[in-house]
Amino acid sequence: MRTIVTGSIAEAVPAPSAAPAPRAADSPVASPRAGRRVGRWVVGVLIAAAVTVGAVQGVRVLRQPPEVDAVAARVEDVSRMLAVTGRVEAAQTVRVNPQFAGRITEIVRHEGDRVLRGDLLARLADSSARSNLVQQEAALSSRRHDLAQARRDLARTTVLVAKGATAAAEVESARLLVARASDDVRRLSAVMKEGRAQLDLLAPFDGTIVRRDGEVGQVVGPESTIFEIATVDAPRVAAEVDERYMRALRVGLRAEILPVASNEAGVPAKVSYVAQAVDPQTGAGTVRFAYESAPSQVLVGMSVDVNISIDTRPSAVTIPREAVGGGGDRPFVLLVTDGHVTRRDVTIEDWPAPLVVVRSGLEQGDQILVDPTSAEEGSQVRSTVRPNAL
Repeated sequence: MRTIVTGSIAEAVPAPSAAPAPRAADSPVASPRAGRRVGRWVVGVLIAAAVTVGAVQGVRVLRQPPEVDAVAARVEDVSRMLAVTGRVEAAQTVRVNPQFAGRITEIVRHEGDRVLRGDLLARLADSSARSNLVQQEAALSSRRHDLAQARRDLARTTVLVAKGATAAAEVESARLLVARASDDVRRLSAVMKEGRAQLDLLAPFDGTIVRRDGEVGQVVGPESTIFEIATVDAPRVAAEVDERYMRALRVGLRAEILPVASNEAGVPAKVSYVAQAVDPQTGAGTVRFAYESAPSQVLVGMSVDVNISIDTRPSAVTIPREAVGGGGDRPFVLLVTDGHVTRRDVTIEDWPAPLVVVRSGLEQGDQILVDPTSAEEGSQVRSTVRPNAL
């Protein structure tokens, strides 16, 4: 029996449809969302691999020994030099001071003038000293008159004794009077000279006035230095040398002298004096140097550099000074052998120079750390050897 469906009932009944579409899981082509999930997974794998490789490389880097600077000990001929700073000084210097207080009335000589012994330098005015000088001049004149008369009396008495007109004892009396008068004249002359020295300042020796203090009208006294006279024809150099190096110096050592911070060639000189004592306040001793040929442009008081040749050490083992540790009490170096650091005690010559002479503890070619604080004893290092040349 077949049912006929008509009218509105037909519109209400759905028409037959095709079979449902298969699910995505059953389809051979992936959806866009599934593709994005696969991409993220691949990227994650790659990142993880890169992190793993980086970690491995980082571990390898961390496991490498640190890199340090090293230097090889050398054997060479070493000239030991000592550099000091000194000042040019005159061989003889004298300060001229008045013996008593007075006022300067005249300046006769000036700075730079060459003077001879006894030349007048300046005059002073002092009423009491002038009055004493006048009295001394009168006394000296009177005694000189007495001496002349005594000599005449002696001559006359001698003639009378020869003629038998007087006793021989009279001659002795006359001679005694001459001797006394002569002594008085010499004494008063010395007093006169001293009196003039109170008013007249005289040059004590041949030289050059290197300094003048004081002006006309100024009142000065024994504590006032009016002139300083020096012998500038034969200058010398004096330097204060640290007591650590005094024993290495001796008279006759060769040196060269040149102005401070100058590029001029040094002037040959020799050590002429070495003090036998050290100043306890400064810890230094005085050393003097004599020019072999005094330069013409040197000025008294100027600063100069002095390089002293102490001695030469043939075939000496040398290393840079900064490579020595221990602070001087127990010197040591850090030796690098097959990448390992070991401590080596050494004996050095403590001399002020960039290179240190090692007397024992090292041989030519031994590699040591330039900085003894850059590694610890027993550690592994990678050393970069730099030239031992300063």
